[in-house]
Amino acid sequence: MNEDEILEKLRNGIVEGISEEALDFIQKAIDANIDTKQILNEAIIRGAEEVGMRYEKGEYFLADMLLAADAINNCMDVLKPKLVEEKHKPQGKVLIGTPEGDLHDIGKSLVIALLQGQGFEVIDLGVDVPPEKFVEVATNENPDIIGISGLLTVTISKMVETVAMLKRKGIKAKIVVGGGILSEESCKHIGADVWTKDGWKGVKLIKNLMEVN
Repeated sequence: MNEDEILEKLRNGIVEGISEEALDFIQKAIDANIDTKQILNEAIIRGAEEVGMRYEKGEYFLADMLLAADAINNCMDVLKPKLVEEKHKPQGKVLIGTPEGDLHDIGKSLVIALLQGQGFEVIDLGVDVPPEKFVEVATNENPDIIGISGLLTVTISKMVETVAMLKRKGIKAKIVVGGGILSEESCKHIGADVWTKDGWKGVKLIKNLMEVN
């Protein structure tokens, strides 16, 4: 099996959301000494983009996206040590978390996997994160983007508090808020730069913000 065939099988494993197949072929790609950046660009990133396109066309649903996200996450766990070892510069640094009072993380996990699949460095603060924690880690890590994801209406007030504190402390990162509870009006109220109800759209917004910076 040549390099192109291995990368195609890896890409297909991601697109179909079959983690075992993706892991098998990412190991084959590493064993075949295929360039790490080539694995990332031609298989993982292209696979993530294909999943996104299918979702936009209505061919894929949330469950399909989550299966693909699991496959991407598993592949990135294998590939990350090699990327660090070879010191590949990430596309950008994203700090992400669910605000205090909200324990949901499906949307956040999906965004993280897709961002990692696109070559971003992601710092995941987890769920139920107080505003002070966002500020502390943002101060230390200096991310390009801060993502705040929430599913409960009550967390909008915590998003407002978090964004206000970040701005008060002089954090320069662009702020993206996500969740089914949000609207253009609530985004303005929160003080974020952009908002989305959709994980894949969130990734596209983050990429657009990085291109502007």
